[in-house]
Amino acid sequence: MDATSSTTPNSIHPDQHALVFVANNPDIWFEGSDGGLMRSSGSYTDISSQCAGRGLTAAQTTTCQRLLSAVPTALTSLNAGLDTLQFQSLSINPKRPTQELLGGTQDNGTFRYAGSNVLWPQTIGGDGGQSGFNVVHPDIRFHTYFVQQVDINFRGANTLGWDWISDPLFTGEGSAFYIPIIADPKPSQAGTMFAGLQGIWRTRDNGGPQADLDQHCNRFTGDSKSVGGTIAFTCGDWVELGSPTGFTVPQGRLGNPFWGATRTGGTVAALARAANDKGTLWAATSVGRVFISKNVNAVSNVAGADASSVTYTRLDTLDPNSPGRFVSGISVDPENPNHVWISYSGYSARTPSQPGHVFDVLYDPVAGTAVWTSLDGSLGDIPITSLVRDDEAGDLYAANDFGVLRLPRGSTTWQTAAQGLPQAEIPALTISTKARVLYAATHGRGAYVLQLPED
Repeated sequence: MDATSSTTPNSIHPDQHALVFVANNPDIWFEGSDGGLMRSSGSYTDISSQCAGRGLTAAQTTTCQRLLSAVPTALTSLNAGLDTLQFQSLSINPKRPTQELLGGTQDNGTFRYAGSNVLWPQTIGGDGGQSGFNVVHPDIRFHTYFVQQVDINFRGANTLGWDWISDPLFTGEGSAFYIPIIADPKPSQAGTMFAGLQGIWRTRDNGGPQADLDQHCNRFTGDSKSVGGTIAFTCGDWVELGSPTGFTVPQGRLGNPFWGATRTGGTVAALARAANDKGTLWAATSVGRVFISKNVNAVSNVAGADASSVTYTRLDTLDPNSPGRFVSGISVDPENPNHVWISYSGYSARTPSQPGHVFDVLYDPVAGTAVWTSLDGSLGDIPITSLVRDDEAGDLYAANDFGVLRLPRGSTTWQTAAQGLPQAEIPALTISTKARVLYAATHGRGAYVLQLPED
C-alpha cells in the first residue's frame, strides 16, 4: 500500500511480520509485512477526528480515538529494488505475449507487466489469484481475488474498469482459496470462461453484457448493492455445468459420491480446454479425481441456459496407477484432445501404491480406457506445483518448491530448465509456444521469463 497516497497517507499492509525501532530515536521504526518494508517519519499527528461518523458505540469511539491520537505523519516505502512479491500466477495477452502479462500476488493485488522489468503498475488491489485474457479481444481481461471472486474489465489497462461478475458463484458451494479459472482458447468461443468450485461453472459472454455490468457492477461506480449487501442487480451470468446440484441429481459436483466412493470431496483444482476442438475440457479435483467432458460447449439456445446437458466421464478409476493426490496441472495435446500431461503435488510416500508426479495420460473414448504412464524418470519424490508443455519442441517443464525442471522430448532425465532463477517455490508456469517464452511466478522473488530455444 502506498503510504504517500492522499487517501491513505498513514496506511501500512495489515499483515505484519516484523517491527524494529531505532535505538537512539524510538519514534522512528521499520516495519516488515506482506507489503514489503516501510519506515516511519519519526513524527506523529492526531487524526482521531476521523473516528466520527462511523456509527461506533461510545466505547468503540474511545478506543478509536486512542488508536488514532498519534500516527506517523508519513510512511516511506523502502521497496525499491526489494523483490519480494508472491506471485500466484501469470497470464499472457494472446496478441502481445511478450509485452503484456497480468500477475496475481498474495495480499497485494493484481499487477500488469507492460514492457518494463522495473515498473509493474497495480491494476487492482486485494488478494490476487488467477487472471486471463479474452483470446480474440484481449482488452477484455479478468482477475480473481480469493475464493470465487471474479472481476471482468472491458477497458484494457483502465484500472477503474473492473466489474464484479461473481454473484451466481456464491451459492454456498465450496472452492479453493485461489480458484482455477480459464478463458476458452478457441477464437470461435471467445468470451467463454470456465471456473472451478466444487463443480465447473461457465459464462459464454465474459460474465454478461458490458453495458449492464459497467452500469451496475463496476467496482467503483456501479449502482448495485450485490457486493456485501442486498442484491439489486445480479452481477454475472455463470451457470453450473452438468445436472443440477443437490442431493438427488448431484452430477454437477465432481467430488460428490455420485461419481463413486473413492476420492470423494475436495474442490476443483485444475481445468484445461483443448484448443483444437469445441467440446473437450479436462478437470481434476484436489483429491485426485480426473474428468473429461466432450460437450462442454453444449447449449440449447443463444443464452446457453441448457448447461445441464454437459456430461462428464471420470477417468482416474480406469487405471490403478492414477495417484490419489492433488492435481496441480493439466496440459492438453494440441493434436489430440484425449491426450494430456498431468502433474501431481504431494509425496509419493503418501500414496506408495500410486507413486509418481508427472504422467502422460491417454483416454480412448471408444474402448472406454485411460492409461497413466509415469514420466518421473530421474525426478525423485518431489511434489510438482505446475506443468506446461512446449508443443513445438515436445519438452515438458515442471515447477516445484525449488525451481523449474525440463524433460526433453524422448528423455527420462529431468534437468534444470535454465540458470538465473532464484531457489524459490514456483506456484505456476505459463507458456507461449508461438512467442517461445516461458514465464515463472515465484513465491516471494517476483516473476521471471525464459526464452525458449527455437525448434
